[in-house]
Amino acid sequence: MWSSAIKKIVAAITAAVVALIAAVSGVSMLWSGDDGEVSPTVRTDLVPGYGPQCSQLYNTIDITWTESQWSVWEQLRKDMNC
Repeated sequence: MWSSAIKKIVAAITAAVVALIAAVSGVSMLWSGDDGEVSPTVRTDLVPGYGPQCSQLYNTIDITWTESQWSVWEQLRKDMNC
């Protein structure tokens, strides 16, 4: 009686471990990243207004600026081709 119960428990644990290993290996195959395909990248430095310098310029905007401060900022934006 005890031996059959222990055999069933061992079989259930073994089945669970095998299922877990299969699931982990399946997920790792999906996310391996070794498929040789290169993901496309967007070259923002070639598009006016999207480079790191333009991004820094846009981050300096303050809504409380005076008209003369906005004029300076607009001139910088035009000079930097943003």
